[in-house]
Amino acid sequence: MSPLDSSSAQRSANRSRVIHALRQHGAMSRAALAEIGLSRSTVASVVGELIDAGAVVELGGDGPRAGNGNGFAATRGGTAKAGRPPTLIGLKGSLGAAVGVEIGNGIVRIAVCDVAQELLRHEAVAVDEQTSPEDTLLLVDRLIDGLLEQTGFRRDEVIGVGIAMPGPIQRRTGLTGRACTLKPWVGLDPRLLGEHVLGLPVHAGNDANLAALAEMTWGAARGLRDYAYIYTANGIGAGFVMDGRLYVGANGTAGEIGHTTINEDGLVCACGGRGCLNTLANPDAICDQLWQSHGRRPSIGEVIALAHEGDAGCRRVLADAGRHIGVAMANMYNLLDPELIVLGGSLAPAGDILIEPLRQSMMRRAIHAGEAVPDVVAGEIGIDVVVVVGATAAVLRDATRFPLPVR
Repeated sequence: MSPLDSSSAQRSANRSRVIHALRQHGAMSRAALAEIGLSRSTVASVVGELIDAGAVVELGGDGPRAGNGNGFAATRGGTAKAGRPPTLIGLKGSLGAAVGVEIGNGIVRIAVCDVAQELLRHEAVAVDEQTSPEDTLLLVDRLIDGLLEQTGFRRDEVIGVGIAMPGPIQRRTGLTGRACTLKPWVGLDPRLLGEHVLGLPVHAGNDANLAALAEMTWGAARGLRDYAYIYTANGIGAGFVMDGRLYVGANGTAGEIGHTTINEDGLVCACGGRGCLNTLANPDAICDQLWQSHGRRPSIGEVIALAHEGDAGCRRVLADAGRHIGVAMANMYNLLDPELIVLGGSLAPAGDILIEPLRQSMMRRAIHAGEAVPDVVAGEIGIDVVVVVGATAAVLRDATRFPLPVR
């Protein structure tokens, strides 16, 4: 290779490193970009080339952009002279879009984000849980076309689609496991099926894992490299981020804490075990406990609203659920040592009514090793979008499988 070719290859590699950093972290200051291992002069040169090529833009240093009023974008800045926010460098949003799809129990959600990590549109449609996977994806295909038309992106400008499933996906085979709560999807490969029906490159992942990506990209865990996200929906699952990467395990079942045994003599769980966390603390289990005291079975939203109004029975069942989850969290903490635990999903609006008993339960059982146990906080992204935007984050952050049209 000639010196000229070598220099060209190095410049291309440096541009790729900067673009990869912006895909991982959102808009960044030049000083923050220098932390990826490039000199400040190299960063200045590369950023100049990318601005000239129309790949990146300079932004004001005043934090996340509001966009059209329903979007959000992550930023990573630094300290500027005289206390002024630094100028940030971000990917140009018009370069492309990522689509997120959440296929849940009784609902399908779709979201479109541009490559600058801004949420542009999202939509939800009720579906029959027994609808065939093919028919569900045909519905998804139509919804994608509708949202793309609203955002002004063409289909050929979509760099990829993330599909979130309510259950584990086996890493080696790509098949959904038997613990998937959507039974028509068990034993299928949602990535291959999605690519066949949608005609676009697809990433498929577990809903809790993808929600963890959302909180790391836009929410409470931004900037962290080791944290746990607890997702509460029909069941209770967890997404583990270790050294900045999702950890899914050898068979894709890492994080199935809903099947942690809490009471060996307890109720039989759908998995066949007894006394699993799901039988004690998932939303259905919480609501079922109020038949006798309330004469009916309220929804989990009603339980949380009544608890905030002071209803003693509702406060009690939420606190009990928090204590049970805390037992599982202590075991998880002793194994993985996260720096933060984020509680998301349908139980997150309970706030400290549930989180404080969870924290106390965990503290009684965790090995502190001379240090404080990690904080437990409610997620910052609402349950209606946390999974589906997490599915877009999986695409936005993966520069290898979903490249941008930038050289």
